[in-house]
Amino acid sequence: MRVLLTGAAGKIGRVILAHLADRHDWILTDRRPVGETRGRPFVQADLADFDALRALCRQAECVLHLAAMADENATWDELWAPNIAGVYNLFEAASASGCRRLVFASSLHAVGAHPPEVQLRTDAPARPRDLYGATKAWGEALGAFYAHGRNMSVVCLRLGWVMARDDPRLVPGGPFLDAVLTHEDLIRLVSAALEAPDDLRFGIFPGVSRNRGRPAIEGTGGAVPGYRPQDDAFALARRNYAAIGFRWARGAGGRLRALLRRAFGRGS
Repeated sequence: MRVLLTGAAGKIGRVILAHLADRHDWILTDRRPVGETRGRPFVQADLADFDALRALCRQAECVLHLAAMADENATWDELWAPNIAGVYNLFEAASASGCRRLVFASSLHAVGAHPPEVQLRTDAPARPRDLYGATKAWGEALGAFYAHGRNMSVVCLRLGWVMARDDPRLVPGGPFLDAVLTHEDLIRLVSAALEAPDDLRFGIFPGVSRNRGRPAIEGTGGAVPGYRPQDDAFALARRNYAAIGFRWARGAGGRLRALLRRAFGRGS
């Protein structure tokens, strides 16, 4: 599949390219250079440049749109160009170029003001808790317009907290464990979204792992067809905590032996 990847220089873009470089025929773009292209073509472009986006979309069957201002504390002036005008430019370029599907990286921030028990529901109405979340809700609404008004398949993924399985922030009692999306599950999610059946016209789906030993998927929308998350952030947190304790104990033993050598000229 020929896929245009926007935001290729970002954290999530680099993870996707590292795992899926050989699975699809990628075209990479970002407003800043990409350090590692994995042999894939890269075109430096800004979301404000409609003509450049249209030229890129003409080469692609699908678009995976990651590029955005992703700071929850960003001001309207910072968000307007990439998250509002830029998103419109990309949807319009993809539609005008005949792209079959656009996968839009939304965020749980679009529903972040809901109580925790409904935060991940796909049938929950948008209720952002910050301007960043509001721009993601706008992107979802725009996607619905292009899906139903312009006949382009649009899949919106409300991504959670994307992180590696061994991230030191993954510890028992850590915040937002129910919203974690591991790198491995991210790859499963993106693959499922790109490869979903053609009759998937429009959908908004949560992008989280199988946290607390159960699918963190609620509501009538369910999961992206074919997405089977495998990781549980709560189990990973317990494992990481045990590993941290082991490393600390091993380090403490080494420090004790060094003290004994200095004091008595020998180890214990």
